[in-house]
Amino acid sequence: MLPDLTDVALKEEITSLQNLRIVNPIVDEENKYSLTDDGNDLRNMVLTMSVWGRQQMDDSANRASTQIVEPEKDASMSELIKYNEKLNEYI
Repeated sequence: MLPDLTDVALKEEITSLQNLRIVNPIVDEENKYSLTDDGNDLRNMVLTMSVWGRQQMDDSANRASTQIVEPEKDASMSELIKYNEKLNEYI
């Protein structure tokens, strides 16, 4: 998703997120990192703020849409982006 990101820069970002206790230091059997409990809380907060921000941009969206659902906890970033694009259609 970030084609200009070098392996070194990616490793530095992951290390930084691990130091902030957002990403777990151990990868799973698919060689993927997972979020810590704090990381999941942050993810949920960012998604919530995204919904709120989109609602603020639309004067007709004075209340939460009934179409909004929480994405799966283990959704990949590309799935979340697709989810947010679909969400924008409802807001």
